Amino acid sequence: MKVLLINPHYPGWIVNKEFILPLNLLYLAGALKAAGHGPEILDLNVYKPWLKGDDSVSSTYCQSLIEDKIADSKPGLIGIGCMFSGSFPVVLEYTQKIRKRFPDIPIVIGGIHPTLYSAQILQNCGSVDYVVLGEGEKSLVELVGTLESGEGFYPAGIEKIEGITYRQDGKVVTTKRTHYIKDLDGIPFPAYELVDIKDYYHDTSGWFNPRNMPINATVPILSSRSCPNLCNFCVAVNIMGRGWRYRSVHNIVDEIEYFYNKHNHRHFSFIDDNFTFKKSRVLEICNEINKRNLKLQFETPNVATATIDDEVMEAMVGAGLTRIGLAIESGSDFIRNKVMGKRLSRESIINAVRITKKYKDKIYVKAFFIIGMPEDTMETLMETYEMIKEIDVDEPYVNNIMPFPGTLLFEQALKDGLFLNNVDLDNIWKMEAFHVVGNKNFYLKPYNLTMEELFDFRKKVDELLDVMVKKKLESKGMFHHTYRVKGQAPSPPENG
Repeated sequence: MKVLLINPHYPGWIVNKEFILPLNLLYLAGALKAAGHGPEILDLNVYKPWLKGDDSVSSTYCQSLIEDKIADSKPGLIGIGCMFSGSFPVVLEYTQKIRKRFPDIPIVIGGIHPTLYSAQILQNCGSVDYVVLGEGEKSLVELVGTLESGEGFYPAGIEKIEGITYRQDGKVVTTKRTHYIKDLDGIPFPAYELVDIKDYYHDTSGWFNPRNMPINATVPILSSRSCPNLCNFCVAVNIMGRGWRYRSVHNIVDEIEYFYNKHNHRHFSFIDDNFTFKKSRVLEICNEINKRNLKLQFETPNVATATIDDEVMEAMVGAGLTRIGLAIESGSDFIRNKVMGKRLSRESIINAVRITKKYKDKIYVKAFFIIGMPEDTMETLMETYEMIKEIDVDEPYVNNIMPFPGTLLFEQALKDGLFLNNVDLDNIWKMEAFHVVGNKNFYLKPYNLTMEELFDFRKKVDELLDVMVKKKLESKGMFHHTYRVKGQAPSPPENG
């Protein structure tokens, strides 16, 4: 069966349009090809629709591209990725217009947002026929096979597919996933041949580039899936399951070497939820990169701060590490460990930062913090403020907490009535403003803080961040921010 996979265009509020290869769709396409199907990828970002005009103009342009592609390709199934919640409004618009012109083609969506809200989406959006939940390779292949061999949108056998939400006799049905893919090496490589890497090139002249190598674009590498930890605010286990699964060292470096040799590419990003979780594995990956004489640079946005020691850092820098993100979350031991469940001591944080500063001319260090937890007080917030000043990393991020469904934090907020009036609990699934991490709004009321106090602290910490980041960027001769939202302080995309 022909399957058209669509990557939605960036919404207008994202200022930085340095889009990357759609790894989610490329993995799905690889699995479909291996099963004998014919996937195609339409990544709307490569057409740079934001240059056409405002959001309305760019959406109209993208819709015309979609409809032309469908008319030309004549797929048996259309799949649309929605990796983060800010894309959902435009994804929903796509599905509505596709359904109107091509009513006989079923539509499936997937990604973090649809996984969290699959039932609500199917109950309210007649233009969406299925949602693939979390890890999608096996479920999508089985869905395509069932559709190909059966009749109609909901043929016999669909109920046997794990990890999907669909309609049956007017009711929304979700088949729970009981197994995740254990042998990650057995998953086909992403179908990179379906895209042109040069479409993803952009101006990287302002990036931190200590090895003075061509960057052009970031190639994402997913070397492991999920996270063994259970932080009370995190949705990782809802998407990829509990536990930590990882690829073999040779399998990972083979993928890197493919890009290195075929495309002469030298910049990569390990986008794992927890890249450094297993020390021996990190050391082996770095050793294998060096053994194959791959002269490259890489970054890893997500590491467990407690796993950073001298041996790990020396190995990563030696293999090409140039940017690293430390997930600290709070300067308060109480909030970080007792409330969030991080199991991360202050000593480990200070030690990790100390180690990174040994390589201050070779790596760019970020640190992530969260404010607005229900148990936050002015004292705990100031502990975060003082830690940001103390560790003095290149780029600290402070995000307002986002209570996502399925997390312990969400259940706590629901039970204790902590949601503010700007949250419509019946319609969170479509509240674009709720999911956009811009740090202008809060959605929970801490037990022992007024909202005025919380907003005043937000202003105070933003002023600190502006001074610190500007100083650090100038000291390293940079002008590049990883992510910006219009009119707001720097902040990274959220996981949902």
